Amino acid sequence: MKILHCSDIHLGKRPFGTKEFSQKRYLDFFNAFEQSADRGIEKKVDVFLITGDLFDKKELSPDTLDRCEKVFLKLKNNNIQVLLIEGNHDNISGYDEINSWLGYLERKGYVRRGKYKASNEGYDFEKITIEDVNFYGVGYPGFAVDEVLEKLSENLDENEKNIVMVHTALGGSEFLPGLVNTDIIKKFKDKVIYMAGGHLHSFVSYPKDNPYFFIPGSTEFWNVLNEKNNSKGVIIFDTDTLEYEFSELSPRKRIEKEFIYEGDILQEFEEFTKALELTGEELVIVNVKLKDSGYINVNELEKILENSGALKGYIKLRYPNSIFDRNLGEEGYYSVRDVEKEIINQWEEFSDAEKVTAYLQKFKEYQEENDREKDFFELFDAMLEEEIGNENK
Repeated sequence: MKILHCSDIHLGKRPFGTKEFSQKRYLDFFNAFEQSADRGIEKKVDVFLITGDLFDKKELSPDTLDRCEKVFLKLKNNNIQVLLIEGNHDNISGYDEINSWLGYLERKGYVRRGKYKASNEGYDFEKITIEDVNFYGVGYPGFAVDEVLEKLSENLDENEKNIVMVHTALGGSEFLPGLVNTDIIKKFKDKVIYMAGGHLHSFVSYPKDNPYFFIPGSTEFWNVLNEKNNSKGVIIFDTDTLEYEFSELSPRKRIEKEFIYEGDILQEFEEFTKALELTGEELVIVNVKLKDSGYINVNELEKILENSGALKGYIKLRYPNSIFDRNLGEEGYYSVRDVEKEIINQWEEFSDAEKVTAYLQKFKEYQEENDREKDFFELFDAMLEEEIGNENK
């Protein structure tokens, strides 16, 4: 049996910007989803797995739902079964069927959801069996992910073919709530043929040799500035041979360049952007290496980029090391994150500047999303608990 594994599709995301930019980016996420479905049809897969964040928000517009259903109908018409779980973006507390759009899609016959629930004995895990493979879905357990997955590992029969679907990633990859400890993943060795993860937006496989835990990454750029890898795609896995391949998709083109100026920054930047020969469809990130700590009008530089043909321009300022006494920056320059870390490092109230800086990046990301208030405060509470715990040791 062949499966296609994708995650973090984020249908309905409509980034802030001009009307043209916002609409094009809104459609990009549907294009990526349809590409994934077409790849599944092309590869003749039997099962299509979505490991969380099908939708970007819990509330959907009619257009988002309509476009989504059309893709699922295409899969259904090609006899491809769809199994999915909820992620942190489309998670409904307590599996509230009335307000769950994933529940709606299940009732319509497009998908089947992997679920579990707490019980007096611990947790009850539902099993979906297709041919000779058992599928277990645990959605997004959040900060309980280690506990839930450990209990599931104790319930699996190592003599059967098991696939686990969970919206999580390894805790060492990036600092986010809901990441699993590597030691927990190790408990699934020899108990699963495949562990389908999600949550982070770049491809990951673990362990390095003979991997069984996989994250395909998002199908489109959700966080244009901070996603490290330009490759987007899905994973094709054969449950008989246990072979896998990362099959690349074609997301919106993202370009990243460096700009160093000698004199008049605006004039030199206009010449620099014209040389890029942009078509009006690219997302363009420019790292500007500053000569000093003086004021730079980022909005003006982004406007020049867009007037030169970028669909959207993004400016990242790199500060010279001369601002600080120590030389920490790569190639003699600091990023904004470096500056924040250096400042936090001087605060005696916090024990780990690296962790607090990582928390700060997530706070900024959540603040930009109108419906991430719950995530914001959960993360804030976690940071406080950790800092207070460190003080009491």
